[in-house]
Amino acid sequence: MTTDVRRYTDCVDDALDRLWETGFEFGPDFAVHAPMVAETLATLGYTGDVPSWIEVNRRRRRYYAPPAAGDPLPDAPAEARAVALGDYRRVSDWVGFFDRRLDERPWRDVLVEWWPTLLEGAFAAFTHGLIRTAHAVRTLRTVPEPSALQLNELSRGMAYWAARYTPVPWKLANDAPAVSGPDEVPAALSELTVRQAARYAEQAPDPAVPQVHSVTAPSALRLVLPVLPDELKVRSYEAVSQVAAGIWKAVPTLSGRGPAAEEGYRPPSGEELAAEAVELGEEHCIKLAEACLRENAERPDERYLAAAHTLITKCRY
Repeated sequence: MTTDVRRYTDCVDDALDRLWETGFEFGPDFAVHAPMVAETLATLGYTGDVPSWIEVNRRRRRYYAPPAAGDPLPDAPAEARAVALGDYRRVSDWVGFFDRRLDERPWRDVLVEWWPTLLEGAFAAFTHGLIRTAHAVRTLRTVPEPSALQLNELSRGMAYWAARYTPVPWKLANDAPAVSGPDEVPAALSELTVRQAARYAEQAPDPAVPQVHSVTAPSALRLVLPVLPDELKVRSYEAVSQVAAGIWKAVPTLSGRGPAAEEGYRPPSGEELAAEAVELGEEHCIKLAEACLRENAERPDERYLAAAHTLITKCRY
């Protein structure tokens, strides 16, 4: 993981500038991953690879322009929710709304104010509203002084989440550990993510990508957890537990055969997995590898590395 804050900051700003005209989705209605991947590459220390990755990605993806902005949303949060929550046609209006809020107040205050509302719709865009917001938060927590581009990326993450607001469509039983207080959340989050990583590696699902988010969405919460007040931590953990269970239900998959099924299997090292993911260039491989390395650093467990290796293998072949 990167320790050069200046290089990280410059890389993220350059990436956001290059991606300024990029909308939120590409055909058919898939979330744009480029800002998240650029930030992930910078976090992994691959700052020199970001410009070329962006150019290749822009050629590969048919990005849609976002809907044109209309009338500004009401400044009162309750009124804004009433008229535009869950309305993708107003995603640009949501960006303007959050830009104004961030001009007026510290970014942490704006995030905490809106977190309970957005959390209820964390299934938005198959969890990409939550994940994009979390990557923006990591940037703001990393840099000494946020830039306008970095604050705007937080606006865009929250705006996409608000515009695609979707509650988990089912009340699902799940085997996530129960927690009784905020101090238990970090350890429970580790148990949740390692169980999801193990399930992914064991099942090696086809199609390979959707169930990846059962790891990356809960792991995204860890990026935001230090900013949240105690009263929101248990609620957030319970929400992402439901999201993880919902991901497996939402997309039917077939069990495949991945590298973890081989006798005597041992996963590659984290450094090898990161290098393989970057060389391959696939968005989810890069993001899953970083999330698994980060979770493995919190609580070492080879099942994280096996999950990242499984996706890389399936995307490569």
